[in-house]
Amino acid sequence: MNLRITTLLLAAGLMASCSETNKEINDASDVRELASEDTAVMFQDIDEEFWGNVDFESPAIEDAEMTEQGIEVRGNTNGYNIYAMDERILFDLDKAELREGADEKLRSIAESINEVSDQGPIRIFGFTDSIASEAYNEQLAAQRANTVKDWLQNNTDIDASRLSIQAVGEGRPRATNETARGRQLNRRVAVVVATKR
Repeated sequence: MNLRITTLLLAAGLMASCSETNKEINDASDVRELASEDTAVMFQDIDEEFWGNVDFESPAIEDAEMTEQGIEVRGNTNGYNIYAMDERILFDLDKAELREGADEKLRSIAESINEVSDQGPIRIFGFTDSIASEAYNEQLAAQRANTVKDWLQNNTDIDASRLSIQAVGEGRPRATNETARGRQLNRRVAVVVATKR
């Protein structure tokens, strides 16, 4: 008899320990709260090392709509998608104010981000060529990244807590800064979203 009681107690304890939560679920808002907590756990290992290891030359993802708008989409199995645009898509040369028509591009990116990861952190990277001083280039890169961040925060349903920026400046060039074409390729903004890991 004691063995049977012990077995039942062990089974009950095991079942209780397997429960993910001891919270009572009453409605959809309780489910959303739990989902947010689970997402926070899923993305808790996203740190500066993760962002520092983003490969901006990851394999291209075929997306005809984005390509038509001048947006390059890349991604890999490391848990992120990259949306990159050279400066002419969003900004005039040496400026940090959005050009006419930039809203449409950023809205497309936001819609795609919500499809691939509606909870993952997002970092906006700003890049420049190397013509001006390193300090100036970093400042311009930060201003441009902040402009994109502010637009996403104010014009979409993306939660502001998901957004951060990184001013790369002239570092990590895609091409040589010795030619006009190379400098143009280096002047860009990339929006990186962490996807399910």
